[in-house]
Amino acid sequence: MGLRFSFFRGPIPLHCGKHWMWLSALALVCFGGCGTTGGTEDPQLKPIRAMLEQQLPSRTPEEKVVTFLDNHGYSILAAQKQGTIVAVIRRKDMAAVQPVLARVTFYFDANRKLNTFELQRPVNEPSRP
Repeated sequence: MGLRFSFFRGPIPLHCGKHWMWLSALALVCFGGCGTTGGTEDPQLKPIRAMLEQQLPSRTPEEKVVTFLDNHGYSILAAQKQGTIVAVIRRKDMAAVQPVLARVTFYFDANRKLNTFELQRPVNEPSRP
Protein backbone atom coordinates (compact mmCIF):
# COMPACT_ATOMS: atom_id res chain seq x y z
CA MET A 1 0.00 0.00 0.00
CA GLY A 2 1.34 3.43 -0.75
CA LEU A 3 0.45 7.09 -0.63
CA ARG A 4 -0.23 8.98 -3.84
CA PHE A 5 0.80 12.62 -4.20
CA SER A 6 -0.19 14.70 -7.19
CA PHE A 7 3.35 15.97 -7.80
CA PHE A 8 4.80 12.42 -7.94
CA ARG A 9 4.23 10.05 -10.81
CA GLY A 10 3.87 6.90 -8.78
CA PRO A 11 2.92 5.66 -5.36
CA ILE A 12 5.37 6.14 -2.51
CA PRO A 13 5.73 3.17 -0.19
CA LEU A 14 4.83 3.95 3.42
CA HIS A 15 8.22 2.86 4.72
CA CYS A 16 9.90 5.54 2.53
CA GLY A 17 7.56 8.17 3.92
CA LYS A 18 8.74 7.36 7.43
CA HIS A 19 12.36 7.94 6.39
CA TRP A 20 11.49 11.32 4.93
CA MET A 21 9.60 12.22 8.08
CA TRP A 22 12.64 11.42 10.25
CA LEU A 23 15.01 13.23 7.91
CA SER A 24 12.76 16.29 7.89
CA ALA A 25 12.54 16.30 11.68
CA LEU A 26 16.31 15.93 11.97
CA ALA A 27 16.87 18.83 9.54
CA LEU A 28 14.50 21.06 11.52
CA VAL A 29 16.29 20.27 14.77
CA CYS A 30 19.72 20.89 13.23
CA PHE A 31 18.82 24.15 11.55
CA GLY A 32 16.71 25.34 14.45
CA GLY A 33 19.57 24.85 16.91
CA CYS A 34 22.26 26.48 14.80
CA GLY A 35 22.06 29.96 16.27
CA THR A 36 24.25 32.08 18.50
CA THR A 37 23.48 32.52 22.13
CA GLY A 38 22.61 35.90 23.42
CA GLY A 39 20.32 37.18 20.72
CA THR A 40 21.21 39.16 17.64
CA GLU A 41 24.82 39.88 16.81
CA ASP A 42 25.59 43.57 16.97
CA PRO A 43 28.90 44.06 15.09
CA GLN A 44 30.12 46.54 17.69
CA LEU A 45 29.54 44.00 20.48
CA LYS A 46 31.60 41.26 18.80
CA PRO A 47 34.95 42.43 20.26
CA ILE A 48 33.43 42.42 23.75
CA ARG A 49 32.02 38.92 23.17
CA ALA A 50 35.40 37.67 21.92
CA MET A 51 37.19 39.16 24.94
CA LEU A 52 34.76 37.57 27.38
CA GLU A 53 34.91 34.18 25.66
CA GLN A 54 38.71 34.26 25.85
CA GLN A 55 39.06 35.61 29.40
CA LEU A 56 36.05 33.92 31.02
CA PRO A 57 35.41 30.51 29.43
CA SER A 58 32.54 28.30 30.49
CA ARG A 59 32.95 26.77 33.98
CA THR A 60 34.88 29.82 35.29
CA PRO A 61 34.19 30.21 39.04
CA GLU A 62 31.90 33.10 39.99
CA GLU A 63 34.57 34.73 42.19
CA LYS A 64 36.98 34.82 39.22
CA VAL A 65 34.32 36.57 37.09
CA VAL A 66 33.81 39.18 39.83
CA THR A 67 37.58 39.68 40.17
CA PHE A 68 37.90 40.12 36.39
CA LEU A 69 35.13 42.73 36.35
CA ASP A 70 36.60 44.59 39.34
CA ASN A 71 40.15 44.56 37.95
CA HIS A 72 38.95 46.09 34.67
CA GLY A 73 36.79 48.71 36.38
CA TYR A 74 33.51 47.42 34.94
CA SER A 75 30.35 48.34 36.87
CA ILE A 76 28.46 45.51 38.53
CA LEU A 77 24.72 46.14 38.73
CA ALA A 78 22.13 44.63 41.05
CA ALA A 79 21.17 41.23 39.64
CA GLN A 80 17.47 40.55 39.22
CA LYS A 81 17.81 36.76 39.52
CA GLN A 82 19.83 34.57 41.82
CA GLY A 83 22.71 32.86 40.04
CA THR A 84 23.39 35.85 37.77
CA ILE A 85 25.75 38.80 37.69
CA VAL A 86 24.93 41.85 35.57
CA ALA A 87 27.73 44.19 34.52
CA VAL A 88 28.22 47.13 32.18
CA ILE A 89 31.30 46.81 30.00
CA ARG A 90 32.63 49.84 28.20
CA ARG A 91 35.11 49.39 25.35
CA LYS A 92 36.34 51.70 22.64
CA ASP A 93 35.28 50.77 19.10
CA MET A 94 38.49 51.23 17.12
CA ALA A 95 36.69 51.61 13.80
CA ALA A 96 34.31 54.34 14.98
CA VAL A 97 36.68 55.66 17.69
CA GLN A 98 33.72 55.83 20.07
CA PRO A 99 32.94 53.98 23.27
CA VAL A 100 30.59 51.02 23.10
CA LEU A 101 28.57 49.95 26.12
CA ALA A 102 27.33 46.41 26.67
CA ARG A 103 25.06 45.15 29.41
CA VAL A 104 26.30 41.64 30.14
CA THR A 105 24.37 39.08 32.15
CA PHE A 106 26.49 36.17 33.39
CA TYR A 107 24.61 32.96 34.25
CA PHE A 108 25.99 30.50 36.81
CA ASP A 109 25.07 26.92 37.70
CA ALA A 110 24.33 25.57 41.20
CA ASN A 111 28.09 25.14 41.81
CA ARG A 112 28.68 28.83 41.02
CA LYS A 113 30.45 28.05 37.74
CA LEU A 114 29.82 30.15 34.63
CA ASN A 115 27.35 28.58 32.21
CA THR A 116 27.02 31.33 29.64
CA PHE A 117 26.57 35.06 29.24
CA GLU A 118 24.31 37.34 27.26
CA LEU A 119 25.25 40.69 25.71
CA GLN A 120 22.79 43.51 25.13
CA ARG A 121 22.96 47.18 24.43
CA PRO A 122 21.81 49.25 27.41
CA VAL A 123 18.36 50.76 26.85
CA ASN A 124 19.74 54.29 26.57
CA GLU A 125 22.64 53.26 24.28
CA PRO A 126 21.51 53.11 20.61
CA SER A 127 23.55 51.14 18.10
CA ARG A 128 25.60 53.21 15.73
CA PRO A 129 25.74 52.53 12.00
